[in-house]
Amino acid sequence: MTGIDTDVEVLDARVAFSQTDLDHPFVISGRTIAWFTVAVVELDVRNRAGRLATGRGASILSVPWAWPGSALTVEQRDAVLRDLTRRLADESCGLPPVDPIRRWLDAHEAVGDAAAGIAAAARLGEPVPSLAALLSLGAVDNALHDAWARAAQRPAHTMYTGRHLHDDLGVSLGPALSGRWPGDFLAARRTRLEVQHLAGATDPLEPDDAADDQRSLREWITADGVRHVKVKVHARDASEDALRVAAVHRLGRDLGLDLALAIDPNEGYQRPDDVEDLLDELERIDPAAGRAVGYVEQPVPRDATPDPAGLARIGRRLPIVMDEGLTDPHTVPALRDAGWSGIVIKAGKGHSAALLAHAAAKTAGLYVTVQDLTAVDLALVHSARLVSLFDLPAPLLEYNSRQYAPAANDRLGRDRPDLTTVRDGAVTISAPAEPGLY
Repeated sequence: MTGIDTDVEVLDARVAFSQTDLDHPFVISGRTIAWFTVAVVELDVRNRAGRLATGRGASILSVPWAWPGSALTVEQRDAVLRDLTRRLADESCGLPPVDPIRRWLDAHEAVGDAAAGIAAAARLGEPVPSLAALLSLGAVDNALHDAWARAAQRPAHTMYTGRHLHDDLGVSLGPALSGRWPGDFLAARRTRLEVQHLAGATDPLEPDDAADDQRSLREWITADGVRHVKVKVHARDASEDALRVAAVHRLGRDLGLDLALAIDPNEGYQRPDDVEDLLDELERIDPAAGRAVGYVEQPVPRDATPDPAGLARIGRRLPIVMDEGLTDPHTVPALRDAGWSGIVIKAGKGHSAALLAHAAAKTAGLYVTVQDLTAVDLALVHSARLVSLFDLPAPLLEYNSRQYAPAANDRLGRDRPDLTTVRDGAVTISAPAEPGLY
C-alpha cells in the first residue's frame, strides 16, 4: 500500500470506564436502563511525517439497548464489553500506518472473532451481539479519527478526501460510489442545533403525574422551548400507543405549539401491520397529531426480516428508519429493496461507520437521522458534531442526558455551556476549526 503522510500508527492505547447513573429509569420495550458505562479510549499515534498526537474517543456501552434478551446479568454483559473494548484498543497498537477508515474496515471484519474470544474466555455460553461489539469498537475508532486529525493538525472533517484516504467509497460500498469520498456528503457547518426532546414511555406528561424530583414534559417544553419530541411507546397495543402520541401533541397545542414528532417503538412491534394500525388509529383520533409525525424508528425486532411490502406501505406515508438493526454500513445500499426508507446514525457505533453509512444512505436516497444513546460529555460533543456536519432532512440533536443524567455533563457544561444549555429549543456548537474530531 502506498503511504500517505497523514497515515498513522498507534503507539499506545489507554482505556478508562465510568458508570453513569440515571436520575430516573429509562424504559425501552419493557427493558429498564438505570445506568450505563461510558468507555473513553486514548490513543497515542505517529504519522508518516513523524508528527505525534493523542486522540480521545468515547462510546456509551448501553447494555439493555445493545445486548437484550440474555441470561446474563447487566453487570456481566457490561464487564464483557469493557474487556472487549480493552482488547480492541490493545490490538490497534503496532499495526502499519494507515487512515482510520481503512483501519476500521479491517477491524470491523475481525471484531466478531475478538468478541468470540472474549466470550470464550469468560465462558459466557452465548455470543456477544454484533451491535454490542460495534459499541466497543466505536470508542477505539473515534479515538483514532481524533488522533489522526490532530497529528495532521487539521479538523477531521476536512480530511475525508482522496488526499488523506487510501480508498474511495466505491472500494468499500460498491460501484455506485466509485470516485466519491465521505467528505463529498458533508453539509454546511451548522452551529445552531435544534434539540429533539425525548418523551419516554413512562415519563410524566403533566406536573401532577411527576415525582417530586422529576420534570414533566409540560415543564420541559415550557423551560427549554423545544419544538421536536421523540415519543417512546410501549408497543403492546396500537390504540394505547396512539393515545400516548396524541396526548404529547395535544400538550404542545395547549402551549400554542405545533410539535414535530417522531415515534420510537424500540423493536416492540412484531410486524409492519402493527405500525400501520398505530398510524391509522392516530389519524382517526387526532389527525393533527398524525400529520405531526415525521418518521418511525425501528418498530420491529433487529433480527427480524419483515415483509418488504409492509415496510414499503408505511414508507409511502412517512419514513420508517432502521436503528438497532444497522450494524454494517455495507448493508445500507440494499435497505430500500428490503422496504426500509431510512437509517439512524449513532456516534457510539464509530465515526467510520457513521461516515460510510451516511454516504451510502444519501446515494440510495434514504432518509437519515442522527440519534444518541443518552450521550454524555465527549460522546455528546461527538453526536452534536455529526448533526452539525451531516446532510440531514431534519438536523436535530437528540439530547437525552439533560433529562436523565445531567450531572454527567457538569465538566462539559463548564467548558462548553452553549452546547449544554438549551435556549429557545436549541443549543450551539462552535464551527469545527480546531485540529481533531470534535
